[in-house]
Order: sequence, then C-alpha cells, then structure tokens
Amino acid sequence: MQVWPSAKIRAHLGVALGLALAGLAGAAFGAWPWTAAALGLGLGAGWYLWMAGRYHRRRSLVAEPFPEPWRKILNRRVDFYRSLDSDDARRRFEDDVRIFLAEQQVYGAGEGDARLEIDDETRLLIAASAAILGHGMPDLEWPRMRDIVVHPRAFDENYSGEGDAHISGMVHYQGPILYSERDLKLGFRRHDGHNVGLHELAHVLDLADGAADGVPAGAAWVSSAPWLEIVSDRLRKLRQHRYPHVLRDYAGTNEAEFFAVAVESFFERPRKLRDKDPELYTMLSEYFGQDPAKTPQRRSPRKFR
Repeated sequence: MQVWPSAKIRAHLGVALGLALAGLAGAAFGAWPWTAAALGLGLGAGWYLWMAGRYHRRRSLVAEPFPEPWRKILNRRVDFYRSLDSDDARRRFEDDVRIFLAEQQVYGAGEGDARLEIDDETRLLIAASAAILGHGMPDLEWPRMRDIVVHPRAFDENYSGEGDAHISGMVHYQGPILYSERDLKLGFRRHDGHNVGLHELAHVLDLADGAADGVPAGAAWVSSAPWLEIVSDRLRKLRQHRYPHVLRDYAGTNEAEFFAVAVESFFERPRKLRDKDPELYTMLSEYFGQDPAKTPQRRSPRKFR
C-alpha cells in the first residue's frame, strides 16, 4: 500500500472535477442554476476531501515510530519479515501492517462478556498476512472489509466451535472474513503450505472482480490462455492424484481454492513449488512481484508447543 498514492489522488481529483463541472453545466442549463452549481461543487469537493483524507491519515500514522512491542512480535513470529534484507523493506512492511490495522476492523467473535478478547499477536498476524501478499505490489489497496472476526478455534457452518468444527477460515463476498485464532497462529509456526492468514486474503484478491474463480483482479496474465490452461491442467492432475506433492489436496476443490492454496505454497514453500512446478511459480511470481525462492529463509529458532 502506498501512503500517498499520487495516481489515485489524481484519479479522485478527476472525479471531483467531473462532479463540479456537471454542477456548473446544470447551472447553465437547469431551472435552478445556483442550486445545481452548489450541489455539483459541494459533491466534488466532498468527494475529494473524503478520499484525500484517508491518505492524510496514513501520512500522520506512519510519521509516528513503529511500536517496539509490535516489532518484537513480527520478528519473533513472521519469518517473511525477519528475512527482509534492508531497513527500507522492513519499514514498508511495518507501514503496511499499521495501515491495514488502522483501516480494517478486527475483533473477537461473541457478544458481551462472551466476546473473545484478541491480543496484539493475533491482530499483527492478520495484518502481516496482508503485508506479505502486497509487499511486491505497492499499488495494491485492500478493500474496506466489513469485519474481520476471530473465533477461538475451528468452527462449523453455523459458526459453532462444537462437534464437527473443521473450518479454519472463511470469506464472504462483501462481507466478513472469519478466522480461527488457533489455526491462524499455527499457520505461522509451521511451514507446511497451510497458512490460513494468507489463504483467506488470497480469496479477497480473487473476489475483487466480483467472482470467486481463481482469477485475481489486476493481473495482466489472468485472462490469458496460459493461466487458464495451467489452472485446468493442475486441477485435473490434482483430482487424478498425479500432481507433485507441493499443493494440499484441497487445491483440487475448484479454481478459487486452487489459487488460494497455490498462494500459500508460493510463500510458505517457494523453493519446492519452483522446483516441482516452475510454470505455476513463475506466473505467481509475476503477479505478486516477488521471488521468494531466492530469499534466504530465516526460520525462528523458538520452539512452539
């Protein structure tokens, strides 16, 4: 994410000017000229100030020192952050984390006294998931998600953690993202190609164009024949158990799950994915603007239970 995205600011200014000009045109030809002019100018100015205000708030936010307790959590729990090789890269990652947390609502499931209290580590792991995916895409803007709701553990279709509770995360189109706190934290402790933080936000990228079809918005190659052929071919091989053991079997569910699981492996086991399926790895590398297989991995020396 950019703190002050000039191109977007200019685009918003263009919309504002368009509204203002429409108001002036209404003033010239309408029955209520001053009303039309005032309305157009007011809407234009209001639109620009509302959108620009978001980026002014970002500037103020990143001008403050990054909280040292947060930095310690990232350094201890997020291998991607620890592997960044420059102060500038770490600063951009930290900025993305705090902008995400400032602009998204993250809270625990439940009501009243029964509401789950979530700690900074949980919030930071969710934000770090977004920062990992967007690190090579400075123009990426996460949509304003209605809510990010954290459950204590896996849940079922009725959002209950009892009985056959096996869902570790879920995304609703234009609705909340649900996470199991336990599975979220496990995803950053293990490096097995299963990270629910990355998985659910990969679905958000996929849904940005309104369809859960394994085709993320904004990629030059996603509508091209090579990508569609890759997805079709890998799905067929996964379902026939003929694909190298580098993606979880869940990737064979459909196109949307294939993309989300592939994203997990791309960041969690990049060298294995590159070696076993270089074509898929290259396509994802082009989309995310990253080549994690070349990055020295600094695993946490701490043992988790």
